[in-house]
Amino acid sequence: MKYNGMCYLIILSALMLSLGLQAQSDKPSLNQDINAPIAISAKSTFVDGVSKMSVYQDDVVVVQAGLTINAARLSIDASAGEGQEVFIATGEPAQFTQSLEDGSRVTALANEIRYSVVTRKVSFIGDAQLAQDTSVVKSESIEFDLINKQLVAKANNAEGGRVTTVFQPEVLKQQIQEQQDDNN
Repeated sequence: MKYNGMCYLIILSALMLSLGLQAQSDKPSLNQDINAPIAISAKSTFVDGVSKMSVYQDDVVVVQAGLTINAARLSIDASAGEGQEVFIATGEPAQFTQSLEDGSRVTALANEIRYSVVTRKVSFIGDAQLAQDTSVVKSESIEFDLINKQLVAKANNAEGGRVTTVFQPEVLKQQIQEQQDDNN
């Protein structure tokens, strides 16, 4: 069964690039990553052509260029039609890793990573954590709107939760010092 929407998993990588990282011209571009083949491996695969659902279970690994998703389970719901697929990776936690064009990495952890093709939103739900460079955002859920390039982190108000952002000043100081040393 063909899922043209499967290539939208790489759209998750736009999340990381949209957070302010600059691409280097001598490295592959995001567009090249989007066109790269997607490999999904799992210990078990189920495809239902009638309901247009695919389920990959047990040690699921999704790889496309510099993007990797590790999950216990990945389901792809294409029942609403092409361009309206929903991808759901689950685990305790599911892990998203993107190697960026500048050589740095971004990771996200959550019990559920959900991407809706039609809304162009990526949601990290349940003990969500997004780490990039020297900062980490932790909350019950983190949602990123790829169209508007907006990130919203929400705490679980019922449990008195909070959104936490951590900047690592020692790392920042070291980076500033290295830049100053390079300029001298």
